[in-house]
Amino acid sequence: MNDKQKVVFKQLQLAGLGVVVFVFGLLYQEKTIAMVGIGILIFGLLRTYYIKKVIEKLDE
Repeated sequence: MNDKQKVVFKQLQLAGLGVVVFVFGLLYQEKTIAMVGIGILIFGLLRTYYIKKVIEKLDE
């Protein structure tokens, strides 16, 4: 795996952490934890998208 793929993979791991926190929030019926999980998921996906776009621009 090259460095660019590692960066994108790390951001996807952050999004995966959001899914895990969200599921725990649902299991324990804590809306606050579930909302934090959704926030982490959205933040991770947005960072993945923007970093991927920056990497594509650098390749040009």
